[in-house]
Amino acid sequence: MTAARATAALALALALVGCQRKAAPPAATGGSDGGVAAATGDAGPSARPQVKPPLPLAPVPADAEVITGVVEAPTARVLVKRLRAGTGGRPGRNDNVQLEFSGWRPNGETFITTAARKRALPRNLATTAPGFAAAVQSMQVGERAMVWIPAELSYPGQPTGTPEATIYEIELVGFEPSPPTPPDVGAPPATAAATPSGLRSLVVKPGTGTTHPRSFDLVTYHYTAWDATGRLFDSSELRKRPTTTLGFREFRGIEEALTLMVVGERRRVWLPPSLTEQSLPGLPRGTLCYELELTDLVPQAAPPPAPSPAELAAPPADARTTPRGARLVIRKAGTGKVHPTPADKVKVNFSGWTADGHLFDSSIPHGVPIDAPVGKFIPGWVDALTQMVVGDRARVWVPVELAFNHEPGRPAGPLVFDLELLAIEPPTAPVTTTVPASPAVKLVPTP
Repeated sequence: MTAARATAALALALALVGCQRKAAPPAATGGSDGGVAAATGDAGPSARPQVKPPLPLAPVPADAEVITGVVEAPTARVLVKRLRAGTGGRPGRNDNVQLEFSGWRPNGETFITTAARKRALPRNLATTAPGFAAAVQSMQVGERAMVWIPAELSYPGQPTGTPEATIYEIELVGFEPSPPTPPDVGAPPATAAATPSGLRSLVVKPGTGTTHPRSFDLVTYHYTAWDATGRLFDSSELRKRPTTTLGFREFRGIEEALTLMVVGERRRVWLPPSLTEQSLPGLPRGTLCYELELTDLVPQAAPPPAPSPAELAAPPADARTTPRGARLVIRKAGTGKVHPTPADKVKVNFSGWTADGHLFDSSIPHGVPIDAPVGKFIPGWVDALTQMVVGDRARVWVPVELAFNHEPGRPAGPLVFDLELLAIEPPTAPVTTTVPASPAVKLVPTP
């Protein structure tokens, strides 16, 4: 992705889109190994290919190998019957694997199969159900086996409905090792540098650059992330696709860590919960360990300074109040005469801060205003923009109910925005003007 395309895409969202991509992948619902059900789509049982198992599903063969000690359920037993020996290596818990497999419920129904794909399915074992991962880790490349997994180990997260045991035929076609898990993944060593925010970090590999990114600069970097147990939950290195973003779009801990680095540097960081979005669904709880490698830096224009603590705490007495409770002050009057309607398309420059003065989004650094119908924005923006004219620069205080309304992964609490209305373009076709009940911004960045 070029810098120009990346910055244009980033201008299309008022939400935190940086580290949200780094959360653990959503857990699959019951009856899958943690996401591979997508191999057969969402069709019902009658449309799903039914595969005859190579062995009876019950009883389990007496010579099946017992695998115990899985962290998630130490006393549960995964049973493996080897059907064909392998000759290659064995994957680790965080490795990417290529598999061919079919899965059955105890009643004999095939709930998933890769047979129709006619090629191996790639999966990361760290995101699959613990029993499935334990069975695959016991196999060698080229091996084929039948696997019986108890209900408590058949799901990667909280299952929907009643948990049940699962049975698989699995062939391990190959695997790709993941980045090695740091030996100190669970807690930083005494040699790790500390910052006032609670971030701890150490340099794994020095860089060759001389300039540190500012939080609003465009950075390109690779990362791998583990929870405190050493389970890998996301990695751009395994995807072989780095992240390009503005620093302030990331978790606060990642944003801060990047400003400590230079191009070419690899740094290991430990993020306490206060520096991550712990409310984000799928993100592991507790201290998280990341390894970051900064590969490129493109300086950007500086955004406006944050409002003063007094302005962040409350709007001035002369701020006007919208019917729904947003407050705004026109800081520079424009020359326009027309107020946009929710149906009108507008071009807006903006910057947004949380109540503690943290900049979480801005169109200023990359110089690409946001361009969309007014009704597509959060309600606080709708209220403010419909009172502005072209050329107006306003500071807007948006209560949480008119912002993101406690939506996980979004900027929390009341927010303060600087808005500049650059242009109004009436709609060329009918557009719904009803502000949806959800306060989330409807625009999403284009990859």
